[in-house]
Amino acid sequence: MSDRGSVAPLVAGYLTLILLAAFGALAVGAGIIAGHRIQVVADFAVLYSHDRAVVAGIPEVSALRRELQYFLSRARSAQSLEIVVAEIAAADEVSELRLCARYREVLFGIDSYLICKNSRAKSYLVP
Repeated sequence: MSDRGSVAPLVAGYLTLILLAAFGALAVGAGIIAGHRIQVVADFAVLYSHDRAVVAGIPEVSALRRELQYFLSRARSAQSLEIVVAEIAAADEVSELRLCARYREVLFGIDSYLICKNSRAKSYLVP
């Protein structure tokens, strides 16, 4: 019996496995980066809105919404997002934002999946 055969299928299989692992790692990395960028926009948006809507330590909800829309329409960091949900609310001295968005052009011009992040800001009155 002869053990003759081609190594080509083995090499093709290994090459396919390497490419799948590389593309998988790239996709996971792009998703992590998109999540961090959306979190940063949420953090800055709630801080901006909260700072401009606070009267005597308590944020006004109508002012919060107005300032949030202004920030999201003007901030360069928010321009790279496709914002699906931007809900802001206030409870006592705390403002809370829930931002759901897709980050544009993550991987080869493909948008990221929908990512939701939460952020909070609190007023502190210093005596």
